[in-house]
Amino acid sequence: MLIGLGPHSSKKKQDLDKLYELKSKARQIMNQFGPSALINLSNFSSIKPEPASTPPQGSMANSTTVVKIPGTPGAGGRLSPENNQVLTKKKLQDLVREVDPNEQLDEDVEEMLLQIADDFIESVVTAACQLARHRKSSTLEVKDVQLHLERQWNMWIPGFGSEEIRPYKKACTTEAHKQRMALIRKTTKK
Repeated sequence: MLIGLGPHSSKKKQDLDKLYELKSKARQIMNQFGPSALINLSNFSSIKPEPASTPPQGSMANSTTVVKIPGTPGAGGRLSPENNQVLTKKKLQDLVREVDPNEQLDEDVEEMLLQIADDFIESVVTAACQLARHRKSSTLEVKDVQLHLERQWNMWIPGFGSEEIRPYKKACTTEAHKQRMALIRKTTKK
C-alpha cells in the first residue's frame, strides 16, 4: 500500500485503510445500484421543515448558542451553495491530502462523503432540536448538541466542558468477588 512521502504513524495508516475501505464500498454500491444511489439520499431525510423565526446568532464561547441553519436541501439532498456547507469539496480534498498526499478521490466518492457528512449534521441538529424542545425552549444550545453527541455517538466537543463534574464511578464489589479475594489471600499466606 502506498501512503506517500513523509513520516507515517499508525493512525495515518489506519485512516488510509478506512479511506480505501470507504472507496471500495462506494464503488460496490455504484456497480450494484448505479451512480445515482450515492447521491440521491434526500428521500430518506428526517428533517421536516417548520416555519420559525430565528433570533440573532449568539457567541460560541457562551453556553447559550442560537443556531441558524442557512438554506434548504436542493434536488440532490445537499445544500446548493457550497459556502453554506460545513464540509466543502475543497476541505474534503485537504483532509484526504493530510492523510495521503498522493490519494485522489473519485467525484462520486467525494459526493458520497459530502452527503454522509450532511446527513450526520442533519441528524445531530434534528436530535439536538428535539432535546431543546423537550426542555421547552425555543433556543438550541450547545448543551443540547453535547448531550446528543455524548449519548449517541460517544463524542465530546473539545473546548466545551460539561457543567457538572463527572465523578469516577468505582464498581461495587460483589460478595462473590470478596470471597474469591479472601481465598486468594488465604492461599498466598501459606
